[in-house]
Amino acid sequence: MHTRVTGWLTVALALFATPSLAEVARRETNSSSLGPLSDNSPGAWPALNATGGTAWQDAFARAQALVAQMTIEEKIHLVTGQDGRCVGNTGAIERLGIPMLCLEDGPAGPRPIQGTSQFPAGQAAAATWDRGLIYARGHAMGQEFFDQGVHIALSPVTGGPLGRASRDGRNFEGFFADPYATGEAAYLTTKGLQDGGTLATAKHFIGYEQETFRNPYSATESNDQLPISANIDNKALHEVYLWGFAEAVRAGTGYVMCSYNRVNQTHACSNAYTQNKILKGELNFQGGIMSDWGGVWGNDEFINGGLDINMPGIGLGGLFGDFWGDSIMPYVENGTVPEWRVDDAAVRALTPWIFSGQVENPPPNVTWNAVSAYYEVDDVSWHDVRKLETADLIRQIGEDSAVLLKNTNKTLPLRNPKVIAIIGSDAGPNDLSPLDGAGFGSFPVWNNNGTLSLGGGSGWQIPPYVVTPYEAINWRGRKSGAQVYSVFNDTAYDAIGTTVQSADVALVFVSAYAMEGEDRASLYLDHEGEKLINSVAANNTNTVVVIHAGGPVLVEDWIDHPNVTAVIAAHYPGQESGDAIASVLYGDVSPSGRLPYTIAHALEDYPPNTIMDDDVPAPQTDFTESTLIDYRWFTAHNITPRFEFGYGLSYSAFNYSGIYVRDVYEEDKTSIQKTNEPFEGSDGTNSLYDVIAEVTAQVTNTGDVLACEVAQLYVAFPESEGVWLRGFDKLKQLAPGETRTATFPLRRKDLSLWSTEKQLWYIPEGEIQLQVGASSTKLYLTTTWSQ
Repeated sequence: MHTRVTGWLTVALALFATPSLAEVARRETNSSSLGPLSDNSPGAWPALNATGGTAWQDAFARAQALVAQMTIEEKIHLVTGQDGRCVGNTGAIERLGIPMLCLEDGPAGPRPIQGTSQFPAGQAAAATWDRGLIYARGHAMGQEFFDQGVHIALSPVTGGPLGRASRDGRNFEGFFADPYATGEAAYLTTKGLQDGGTLATAKHFIGYEQETFRNPYSATESNDQLPISANIDNKALHEVYLWGFAEAVRAGTGYVMCSYNRVNQTHACSNAYTQNKILKGELNFQGGIMSDWGGVWGNDEFINGGLDINMPGIGLGGLFGDFWGDSIMPYVENGTVPEWRVDDAAVRALTPWIFSGQVENPPPNVTWNAVSAYYEVDDVSWHDVRKLETADLIRQIGEDSAVLLKNTNKTLPLRNPKVIAIIGSDAGPNDLSPLDGAGFGSFPVWNNNGTLSLGGGSGWQIPPYVVTPYEAINWRGRKSGAQVYSVFNDTAYDAIGTTVQSADVALVFVSAYAMEGEDRASLYLDHEGEKLINSVAANNTNTVVVIHAGGPVLVEDWIDHPNVTAVIAAHYPGQESGDAIASVLYGDVSPSGRLPYTIAHALEDYPPNTIMDDDVPAPQTDFTESTLIDYRWFTAHNITPRFEFGYGLSYSAFNYSGIYVRDVYEEDKTSIQKTNEPFEGSDGTNSLYDVIAEVTAQVTNTGDVLACEVAQLYVAFPESEGVWLRGFDKLKQLAPGETRTATFPLRRKDLSLWSTEKQLWYIPEGEIQLQVGASSTKLYLTTTWSQ
């Protein structure tokens, strides 16, 4: 197996020599050595000048005026990353009042900064299926980024990865394994971040669906192997992988980050088809495209291919080469890179910043107390930006993201057990503190020795503290007079057997670690978790399992054990982990989380060949499943999952009735920036995002517990396999016996498919089935609609 260092944060502070001119020249030609599957060159798809769109006209004009005063050297300096206090820093033009803009990770809050909150992973927020909580999470993160002096957050993950591969190491950073639901989360998180004061960066564009062979450019290693090429057909590109980015653009995202991988043989960051034609053309994106760190392998073909900002550029000690800056000047001088393209890149870099209001109200100039700074500083002071209500929000997301997978004979909620056994390292504290700084705050695998609150890499966030499950349950147990015993050693089987034998309930905490830079080796648990569960179940007839994982886990080895009476998928819940799971276990809240992905019986049930590891000079992954990812694959191929997409039990029960569909018309008022996506019937006054139909259904709480239900709408097209999620409505706090209406507005796009022949969205002829229920397979009500 070919190996290379991809966890760049582990070496980010070192200074390295830049590559030779011969090496640079070689690499600038090898990106097209195989020939593209389609013409992705700037010659076929030239760069498009920004116009400001519908929302940024004034900011665009101000940006143009500033750029008009710059020298060519200043323009290139602005869009080439520099050394500075942040992981990414734009070039400052001090004579024009343009500061160095600070770019900082990540998807779960500002890192590696202390004095901030560790938010739940994006996947956990998705598991709530709660639009209000998803927005609130984005808004709270936006405030913390801003208050720590950050201009641009490298967040959210809006569809790269989307979840094509169940073993993808970064799935936890994103949202749902579904384009529509991810689009909803992308819109809300983007808007939340920017309403909170910080500019958002939608990432990673596009087809970034595995860590293996992502191969960022390195100034210190051989670059003989190209990044993996994601070979995607045009239909899947539009119907699946672009959806979340379209929603981020509609929400007004300031920036989009292109990804490490190649797309149809061309580097994503130099792919003129995806960047110029699709992102800046069809989606009408008016902001700046920035590279992922190490995503640039050349000069002229990248800026001509649509890239606007090279990150980190020459920053971080030249770790990722010396592209752009002085290196791009010869291409400008000989006309290979036209100066208008440099002008447009500079305007796109500045326009969102001006529009955000940060010119008049800049974030504070904070030299923060990082676990590891990106440069040496003398004046570091404590700067705590947390708010009391943020901890409550994080706890609520943790509570509402917990998915009850099994609950035999109403084992849960707990009813004042007198003897409680808490088993597993995932219940306890970290022997190595997350604040030890290992991996420069990226939480590498060797730090995974206690409860798992978040995954590793740039998606990790330094927690101010972590409430462990043991801490919270022990407190609850003592308060009720229970005896609480624990064993944190996962393989101390004799001690575990003795401890659990006399317990009224044995709570087993297990985990599956995921991180940037590597894909999960399997879908099994860490630390011999399966053996641990079976060991406990062999000695206790009331074994409750809690899983902290960054995606699906195979449960066949133990799920049907008669002594395993309840199972909860708790995801990566952030700093309030213990208090959140205790609230669910004790019944303070009824579980209302639903799976944002499918749990299969076996790895082979998922689409094949989704993570390719062929050790060749130009690795390839063909998206042969096309649009059939996750639950759509299972439905189309009649594969029964263990737990389907959208699944989740409650402490109550619900009945569905009275489905009704009607034609309506509501003009699109949610697009902050309007897209140019072509669609059949466009007349210049209507929009792909106009609401044209509405489905309603009645949901009744037939149980005896106050609880929430997530009603889901799926669409079956006459010309498409399987079903598509096209709506969800979380009905909160339904009292026993209460009936409430679930409402699903349907936009023109929600009822459309992409025509590869006509290159537009169209509503297919014939009847479209509309199905409402509790998951992708539990669809209780059906009606039809036709245009």
